Amino acid sequence: MKPIRAFLTFAAVAALSACGFHLRGEVALPPTMQRVHLAISDPYSPLKRDLEAALARSGAKIENNAGEGIAEVTISAVSLGAVVRSVGANAYVNEFSMVYHVEIEVTDANGKTLMPKQTVEHSREFTFDQSQAIGTSAEQDEIKKEMERDMVQALLRRIEAAERKVQK
Repeated sequence: MKPIRAFLTFAAVAALSACGFHLRGEVALPPTMQRVHLAISDPYSPLKRDLEAALARSGAKIENNAGEGIAEVTISAVSLGAVVRSVGANAYVNEFSMVYHVEIEVTDANGKTLMPKQTVEHSREFTFDQSQAIGTSAEQDEIKKEMERDMVQALLRRIEAAERKVQK
């Protein structure tokens, strides 16, 4: 039994490496973004806290104020809300979509626009079961947390891609 398990483990690892799969790791920020100021419409939002932490993990020094030689990430709009998708015959909501909307613009340390103002949206759908109403708010909270983590990664990947596009 152990040789079979070892063989299957080896086969799975070989298959993953053969297809080119690898973990992404942290985003590689360009040299012009080693010092970053994050300007956001809601300074107490979880998005600001998580984005600052992710930028710091990527090697950036977070600055409290904008200035010369400091890149700027401006997030002018952040919203997270539920949108009703379907209503049952009893007039109760059956399905929601959580929509996370962010507008972002990035300039590098030289004042050059790295990424013009863009809208980034993520949505997740979930069903509302009247017989399980107690767990619905906990489910919504978990979806919000997951969406915040996903949004931070999406924003960092866009910043990284914008720098590669500018270099070409």
